[in-house]
Amino acid sequence: MHLSPYIPFYFWMPAMQFILDIDGHILDVNEFAARYLGYEREQLIGQSALIVVHPDDKEKVTTQLKQLRDGQLGDMHHLEFRKIKRNGEIIYVQETMYRMVTEDSKTIFLVSCHNVSAEKKTKELLAGQKKILEFVAKEMPLSYILCEITRTVETIRPHLLCSILLLNDETNRLYHGAAPSLPEKYIEAINGCQIGPEVGSCGTAAFRKEFVIVSDISTDPLWQHYKEVALAHGLRSCWSLPIFSSTKKVIGTFGIYQRDVSIPQEEDLEVVSTFSALAGLAIEQAQIKNDLQESRQHYQSLFEYNKDAVFSLHLDGTFFAVNRAAAQLTGYPRHELLKITLHDLVVPDDLPKVLDVLTDTANGYSRHLDFRLRHKNGTVLYINATPVPVWINKKIIGVSIIAKDITERVEQEQRVRELAYYDPLTKLANRRLFYDKVKKAISEAKQHNKTVALLYMDIDRFKYVNDSLGHTIGDRVLQTISALIQERVGQKGTVARMSGDEFTVVLPNLQYQYEAIDVAKHILRAFQEPVRLDELELFLTASIGISFYPFHSDDVDTLLQYADMAMYEVKRKGKNDYFVYEETLLQQKLPNLILLSDLHKSIQNNELSVVYQPIIDVQTKKVEAMETLVRWYHPVHGHVSPGQFISLAEETGFIVTMGEWVLRQACEQHAVWRKMGFSVRMAVNISVKELLDPHFAKRIEWILLEKQLSPNALELEITESMMIYHESVILTNLTRLKEMGVRLSIDDFGTGYSSLAYLKRLEVDTVKIDQSFIADCPHSYYGSVITNTIISLAHHLRMNVIAEGVETLEQLRYLEERGCQEAQGYLFSVPLRAEEATQLLRHGIRHLK
Repeated sequence: MHLSPYIPFYFWMPAMQFILDIDGHILDVNEFAARYLGYEREQLIGQSALIVVHPDDKEKVTTQLKQLRDGQLGDMHHLEFRKIKRNGEIIYVQETMYRMVTEDSKTIFLVSCHNVSAEKKTKELLAGQKKILEFVAKEMPLSYILCEITRTVETIRPHLLCSILLLNDETNRLYHGAAPSLPEKYIEAINGCQIGPEVGSCGTAAFRKEFVIVSDISTDPLWQHYKEVALAHGLRSCWSLPIFSSTKKVIGTFGIYQRDVSIPQEEDLEVVSTFSALAGLAIEQAQIKNDLQESRQHYQSLFEYNKDAVFSLHLDGTFFAVNRAAAQLTGYPRHELLKITLHDLVVPDDLPKVLDVLTDTANGYSRHLDFRLRHKNGTVLYINATPVPVWINKKIIGVSIIAKDITERVEQEQRVRELAYYDPLTKLANRRLFYDKVKKAISEAKQHNKTVALLYMDIDRFKYVNDSLGHTIGDRVLQTISALIQERVGQKGTVARMSGDEFTVVLPNLQYQYEAIDVAKHILRAFQEPVRLDELELFLTASIGISFYPFHSDDVDTLLQYADMAMYEVKRKGKNDYFVYEETLLQQKLPNLILLSDLHKSIQNNELSVVYQPIIDVQTKKVEAMETLVRWYHPVHGHVSPGQFISLAEETGFIVTMGEWVLRQACEQHAVWRKMGFSVRMAVNISVKELLDPHFAKRIEWILLEKQLSPNALELEITESMMIYHESVILTNLTRLKEMGVRLSIDDFGTGYSSLAYLKRLEVDTVKIDQSFIADCPHSYYGSVITNTIISLAHHLRMNVIAEGVETLEQLRYLEERGCQEAQGYLFSVPLRAEEATQLLRHGIRHLK
């Protein structure tokens, strides 16, 4: 069987690569895959591909092979599943299968796998945390939450067996809380174990109040009294982490077992530490809840010995009796309490509702209430109270308030609520809470015929703060700005952070629109002063867009969209201002929306075409490369300028589809020219949207393989301004492309965000001098200096240099003297159709000879 000549190149890539026959047997495997999985290549060749697949995933891999076998040539399938190394380690992989035919007409499958275990574990960890926090917030039963915690850890780290034991303070023993995967007889054997210095891993961890690791139960002295029962159930190692309350008190243990002799891995410690803290939160909240229920069961116990505070007062609010707990709660001695009134203790804002409840109680109707009470030292306590009428001779002569301090519970609930409704960096409302506030404001405005305003705000050029000063400084700036905005808005509305440097404000209950405009102006004036951080001063500005209910819409998303459009109108006009949404903004977008609809059909309707502009060797005048450019001929509007439709494609993401189409056209044309004997590079422009796709480099790899194009014959052009993006996926794609051998070129060099670090890190092959510098050469001093500097820099970095926009022989001679290697522009040729470009390759650039 003859394989493609590009298969060896494909196999040198640093990824797990397999070649399978149509029945799924391994015809070949690269050295990287065999070594990574723990095999020699010869041990895998001839085996079924399922030999390294997790048993639970073999069925779906078999199904994928069948679908690929029954499909068409060129089909590409993606699948995520688990593989097993020879040593038993399980890894998660993202696999891509591609069907092709060899030169002797044999169907084979090319398979490429990438390890995604780390990403999957991170997602599982975050999802597990979120789920447990939701259960705690919903006050689910403690046993249910603890079981979910142990199951979640066992799902993320399948080799672990988890147990949670709860500490009983009265008996000083540990009792079963949750252990869904441990044998029942073993659970019974250790249930109620005493904590102490040599009582297994858990009893010792609770005693020492520290992490305890036992790698071998059979030999460790800590297990001398329990090792027989553990070993009988196949448990060989155990490590335990104490579970602490918010006051650093031990309230249980988190025990982790394994069926072999081992110590915890770093990933194990991270997962168990995270969920141990969540277990502490759940246990403590359950204990607080149980304490509250117990207090209510003792309301009718003897007054003096009630552990809850009891205040007995006359109908005029003066106290006639208080117990010791009341004195302890408030910080006042009993004799001082009897000289003051309820009005002196209750926080003024809560006094009306307290008096209402007491009035109802005095009339025979009692109900619980929560209110705030001020301690003698000035601190505020949250109180849960039950008022009951005091009957004397069948007449209500006063009210007794049985009160319990729930400050700790309330503060915990507030912490849980903050996780769900508030931005952790700025402490402002997050998007979810903001939506709720706007909906409520609109509902109330409908009832009272009022106006609601939405302000959408963006900090101008904030990205440069992060890029130049780092995200730590950027976060501090955002905190300072959020406090500034909150101060300017005050009690008039709610400020929220939507994402990044974008903030929103909802102003409810307005009578006139100018009230919102005044707030916007007030915020903008705050930016007239620099933002100060230590010795650093930053002069920033903001752009604010405004929309109104009911004048623009009654839908939250639409109002936000309109405010966002108004904000971008400010940016278009120069930033640092406000703008109220106008319908003309939407009307301006409608033509583009219609054009956008047609653009999405352009490939299907064969309306797109490509042209090629030659790049020549400055010294020899020989064509070295062809830059591939896309053109659109609209059936109604005729030729649409690239500046118009490419920006639309960028905005909507269609650029990804269009970019792949252009790349395929370039590769196919290169194949035609290659058969004619012409050897040129194909230069193709790519956008940031394409690089943000995690699978971009993989798609390039398959296209090169499909079109049988050598990677070094392809040069991908990225704009210099793209370097401001620090997303890891972009850097991963570019690094992967370089590993494949694809050439990289920086377009418009000198006009964007220059970064020598990126040039060095990515090993860029070519820099293109922007035509704005070439236009006035050699007569412009600044243009000449910049051009000379870029050529010199590229030479020192051993990079190729292309001058764009060359239009005169004088410019060409100037570039030749300065040592510029290549050039393109109208002096040599306008962009040509494929037939015309072929003639140019055949005859050369005659007018320069």
